[in-house]
Amino acid sequence: MKLFVKLMIAALFIALLLPFTILKNESGKTLMSFSDFSLPDFSVPDMPGFSDAKNLAPSVGNFDGQDIFYRWYDADGNVQFTSEPPAQGIEYTIKGYDPNANVIQAVKIPPKEVDSTETTPTKSKSDSEDIGNPYSEESIKKLFEDAENVEKLLNQRLKDQESAINQ
Repeated sequence: MKLFVKLMIAALFIALLLPFTILKNESGKTLMSFSDFSLPDFSVPDMPGFSDAKNLAPSVGNFDGQDIFYRWYDADGNVQFTSEPPAQGIEYTIKGYDPNANVIQAVKIPPKEVDSTETTPTKSKSDSEDIGNPYSEESIKKLFEDAENVEKLLNQRLKDQESAINQ
């Protein structure tokens, strides 16, 4: 059986090479040549409406105090982001980003209760202590207890797996 498979592969290989070597047409040239083959064209077709566009600068909103970015497509169809507008006649969109905007929400600290009997404020605490701590001691203790419980659970699972493998 193995010999039959090897003979079939050899016959297939020879059959594939025949048009490139031995078989010829009326003019004496081989039926096929390797120059007949080429890679397909992977270029992106032109985007419709980009070349004949006139003043395409969009007039959008007020961008006072914001960083402005321009989004547009180049000749190859790739998306480009720049801080300068593209050349005349290229359609683009404008996006403004406020550099002073918070990306992460701030932690809300509850206001301190003021004792109405105290008339003059005392400066016994430093300014950093006046801000307060948004995390309570109980929640931190609970966090550590939960972490220890997870560690115990993982250690128990590891022991169970090792005992199952060693059986």
